[in-house]
Amino acid sequence: MEWKDYADFTAADFLADDFFMEWVLRPDGENQAFWESWQQHYPEKQAVIAEARAMLLSLEYERHHMPQESYDRIWLALHQQMDKAMPETMRYERTDHRRRWRRAAILTGVLGMLALGAYWLLKPADKRELYTSQFGENRRLVLPDSSVVILGPHSSLRAASFRMEENKREVWLDGEAFFIVKHDDAMAKPFTVHAGNLDIEVLGTEFNVNNYNGRSQVVLHSGKVALQESTRTASRIVMKPGELVEYRSDDNRYVRRKVATEKYVAWVDHTLVFENTRLDEVALQLYNKYGIHVFFSDSSFAQEQFSATLQQADHKVVLKAIQEAFSAQLQQQDDSTFLLSR
Repeated sequence: MEWKDYADFTAADFLADDFFMEWVLRPDGENQAFWESWQQHYPEKQAVIAEARAMLLSLEYERHHMPQESYDRIWLALHQQMDKAMPETMRYERTDHRRRWRRAAILTGVLGMLALGAYWLLKPADKRELYTSQFGENRRLVLPDSSVVILGPHSSLRAASFRMEENKREVWLDGEAFFIVKHDDAMAKPFTVHAGNLDIEVLGTEFNVNNYNGRSQVVLHSGKVALQESTRTASRIVMKPGELVEYRSDDNRYVRRKVATEKYVAWVDHTLVFENTRLDEVALQLYNKYGIHVFFSDSSFAQEQFSATLQQADHKVVLKAIQEAFSAQLQQQDDSTFLLSR
């Protein structure tokens, strides 16, 4: 399973999701941390989560032989409900023949439920390791091949096992990360980052991937990477150092330009760089990194451009800088919601 936006999931959606079922049926430290954090950020979905958990756990069962009286009791309850729904002309007397086939029908249904439960309980576990980060946290990871990943705030990375017998190395990213990929001289195994609609193929390099909000953006610091849209409908392109490429799924095309890569990886050292960045885009970055909501008193204010380089920055530092730059008023409405006006 690739990382998903669970915000609009229903109970049925959660029941069809491998990562959710893994957490309910095979909890571990990583998936526990993710789902506890997710519910804190989406408290309105806790009832839906509870409902889906209860439905999934109801598949737990005991293996035992059902006695004859149980078949009769179940059938009687079902028959009474059926009698209420059927027209009078469709009702008929019970016979030994019906007794036999109804028992078979119940047994078939019970076995079907047991098979379904066994499928979910005994299906092979997802072998991909999951790493997550919280709002405001940068997390340093060392993958099994010794590649290093700096995982950005409110992000997640799933990594395959990188076993010797496998001929590739794969990770799945949601959020933002800076990669320092170890070149595999012995086996020349390609390293692939799956980020939204993009597959990023690497041999050995340093690059940044931003996949917040479903927008896939790659900045190449050194080395060489190749990008391919995951459904293979768009052409494959090879990036050069100092380039930024963003894939736009709405019109199925790449946008490529030269950039100063340092500002795109400054976040690794807790430095935020804004260059003529619209304030509504700054607000979006503050949500992605720190989980806060910033609103503006009018739409024209949100479109103002902001430039600053802020070291050891958090959301308070950024909001203070905006206040000073625009002589703005800041009102905190609750723990995570702020209003800027002028």
